[in-house]
Amino acid sequence: YAVGTSRTEVRLNDFRVYLHDVRLRRADGELVPVTLDQDGLWQHEDVVLLDFEDRSGSCANGTQETNSVVRGVVPAGEYDGLSFKVGVPSELNHGDASSAPSPLNLSGLWWNWTNGYKFLRIDSITEADQGAFLVHVGSTFCANGADGEVTCERPNIAEVAFQDVDPLATTVLVDYAALVLNSDVGGSAGDHGGCMSEPENPDCALVFTQLGIDITDGSPRPEHQAFFRVE
Repeated sequence: YAVGTSRTEVRLNDFRVYLHDVRLRRADGELVPVTLDQDGLWQHEDVVLLDFEDRSGSCANGTQETNSVVRGVVPAGEYDGLSFKVGVPSELNHGDASSAPSPLNLSGLWWNWTNGYKFLRIDSITEADQGAFLVHVGSTFCANGADGEVTCERPNIAEVAFQDVDPLATTVLVDYAALVLNSDVGGSAGDHGGCMSEPENPDCALVFTQLGIDITDGSPRPEHQAFFRVE
């Protein structure tokens, strides 16, 4: 699996992403929220975890269970598009993972109470074991206010939308090669080793562009995102 500007052969060690605010689009442009099944494992309130690793081989940081599907219901009707956000909404992002319900109870996807969750975690290593390239995306510049509420100057929540597709018959793909298209994943690009959401990290600027996030302020730029595509 060769990716990045150097076409480096890599293997993935972790690949998990939180989504929320999943909606289907009617022909008149109305966005209808999907009521997620509360399954006690992958979906809680408005949040779903997609988990593409199975704790086998090099994926020792994850779980054996996998999930690649969003399950929910919408009112009957005709829909011609869908949208969702990448991340955990602010009201759920600053709790204690050790006591949170699944899928918000995974320590490997949690930074700390203030900064909250890693919305996206993809860890890769070169096949030659010469270096790792980690992508951990979450909110930054977060502070605990006097009222106990945490606010983040840079939410870093991507927004994704597809129009003129049948959301009930369309497969949405996540494309790691597109995410790191302009990155050197071989470990020679300034020895940053990937992106931990630091705005000063040039690796983050490249990854955030592909995610459709403005790294200077953490706002969404959905017109630029290339990580998700439909098939």
